[in-house]
Amino acid sequence: MKGRSQEASIAARKLFAYLESRFGGLASVLDKGPRAEVIIQENGILKSSHLDRLVRHEATAVHIKQFCDPVIAKKLGSQLTEEAHRCGSRNWKVSTNRGLESSDVTTLGAHPPYNVASSSGKKKDVDNYFEGVQTELRNRRQGHDSLWPLDKFRLELDEAWPEGAGLARETGGKKRPFSGGLPRVMLGPTRWKKGFIHVDEMGPLHPSRGLFSANIYLQLPDDTDASSGALHVWPLGIRSRWDWYKNALLLSGLSMQDPEMQVRLRSELLEPQIIHVEPGDLVLLCVQRPHAAVGFKTGTRVSLQCFFQHNGPDERLLIDS
Repeated sequence: MKGRSQEASIAARKLFAYLESRFGGLASVLDKGPRAEVIIQENGILKSSHLDRLVRHEATAVHIKQFCDPVIAKKLGSQLTEEAHRCGSRNWKVSTNRGLESSDVTTLGAHPPYNVASSSGKKKDVDNYFEGVQTELRNRRQGHDSLWPLDKFRLELDEAWPEGAGLARETGGKKRPFSGGLPRVMLGPTRWKKGFIHVDEMGPLHPSRGLFSANIYLQLPDDTDASSGALHVWPLGIRSRWDWYKNALLLSGLSMQDPEMQVRLRSELLEPQIIHVEPGDLVLLCVQRPHAAVGFKTGTRVSLQCFFQHNGPDERLLIDS
């Protein structure tokens, strides 16, 4: 049985290699014009029209400047950096051709990301995740001068989307709520100088569904290089399974830490959209599009991140992490 599985895997790889050699190439499926735009909002407000364009993949990202007060953001960043040094943090493992390896990103909080908790297949780990979610939500609302930024985002997302938004819940059982997001910390020097190009979900873009991330930036590295800590997003606009299949081998590199694949991806994806963030800024993007946080030598990059699912124009946006 194992031998047949290996043979099938080899045959599939040969097929995809043939398709890529004959028909592959990402230049023809890179979005241009409005679809490649990073919408910049200067006044800190999440606008419904911008959110609508983003979730329909009619824009590559939304950059909302000063979504949170920069002074408060910097203070939170310092507190979370201290917490990371004092209490430790969890490394966000990623897959490579050698198995799971450490990445440049760690998370803080009372629970790991859900995909990590559920990967063991053990009910106890999933139960611990949902218990940790309640603890995390309570803890982050205490001892701060203002509304916890992820709570502020959840409220404004609910107001901006016609059908509302809120925490995703279990489909059965106790219907416990998923996480509203976690602090993410990157400590210099990072492994990937130019950043690790990746996606958080594989699949073609569809106007009625998608997975998106929200990142609220609190602290940036103190490198003198202006690009350090910036966010790069590539307006890759694959919208059909055929375009996906004919580039499948190259696109598989978006889920593994492989230096050779990173070089190929940079060559094929051409120049990224560069988003220069400041403390307090919010960036929304579809995590099916390739993106990378630029590396740095010294300092710390702190942000708050959650994901939200778009399941159609008449459906609620669902937040999880």
